Order: sequence, then C-alpha cells, then structure tokens
Amino acid sequence: MFQWLKRRLTGWAAARQLQEIARLQQEALLLKAEWERTTGEPLKLSPEQRRRLAEKAKGIDPETLRQVSVFDPAELIEPDHEPGSTENR
Repeated sequence: MFQWLKRRLTGWAAARQLQEIARLQQEALLLKAEWERTTGEPLKLSPEQRRRLAEKAKGIDPETLRQVSVFDPAELIEPDHEPGSTENR
C-alpha cells in the first residue's frame, strides 16, 4: 500500500512541477514581449549577466535549453568567446 501511495504522490508532484515550469515559461515570455513592446528594443543582457547565464547553461542539453530559455542559446555564449570581443571592455 505504501508503494502505491508513494507512486501516486511522486506522479502528482511531477505533474505539478511540469505545470509550474510551463507557467513560469509563459510568464517569462510575456514579460520579455512586454519589455520589447514598451521600449521598442530587444531585451539585452549585460556582459556579467550573459557570463552568469552561460555558466549555468553549461551543463544543460542544448535542446532542453532551447525549450526552457527565453533567450537564444547562441546569446549565452560567454562574451570572452564571442568573435570580435575584446578582453577589456
């Protein structure tokens, strides 16, 4: 009986987690679109923000990253590794 309850609770928690992820993704996309609509320009990351996100994205499968990120994964390349970038900005 406890195995059945454990499976039910695990399934419920996984489904709830997926719903919350989907809700947060939708909210992030709406906020990004609102930013672009009100400012008239795309949301841009500072070099430090890009560096931090690139560090966090290193261990994530590229396909998964495309599914969950509101930024293009190509934007998450560390600034020091971008073509034409300089060491001292």
